[in-house]
Amino acid sequence: MGEPAYEHVTRTHTHAYEGAPPVAATSGYSAAGLAARIALTLLGTAGLIVGAFMDWLVGMRGVRMDDRAFIQTTFTTTGQFWRTVGFAMIVLGLLAIVGLAPRSGWLTRLVGTLGIAGFVLFVIELYRAPTDQLPGVGAWVCLAGGIVAMAGGFLGTRRVVAAPAGTLTAVE
Repeated sequence: MGEPAYEHVTRTHTHAYEGAPPVAATSGYSAAGLAARIALTLLGTAGLIVGAFMDWLVGMRGVRMDDRAFIQTTFTTTGQFWRTVGFAMIVLGLLAIVGLAPRSGWLTRLVGTLGIAGFVLFVIELYRAPTDQLPGVGAWVCLAGGIVAMAGGFLGTRRVVAAPAGTLTAVE
């Protein structure tokens, strides 16, 4: 009646040519990715730390603002440095540097996420407050530092290169 619509063809070889060296699946780290991770983490750390010393509200620096600004609508100053919004951002910046130690970058990503969450909490409380103030430059710099640090945590992680299908692999 006619030819079939599909004719099954089988492959005769599963390797490129005789005598080809076996190809093994490899894994490793990209030097460029690791350098980018270090650079972005340090840049994000700088943003978190420098932003802590800048104005978060008009006339109120982050290292003077009480840490309750994250959860309450009262934006007061405090004399205790360790109880300020700026101190929290400085600690996050230092943790981002520590996050360079594990190769997976999980700590750096977590720190970046916490920096972003701190900014969001501050803006929510600022919106709830009966004032018409906008976030100051320091809050925005800390947000940018958190984003850059989080992006740096995704770079330089382990990559796996698998052998293409149909090639011989070495078994050790």
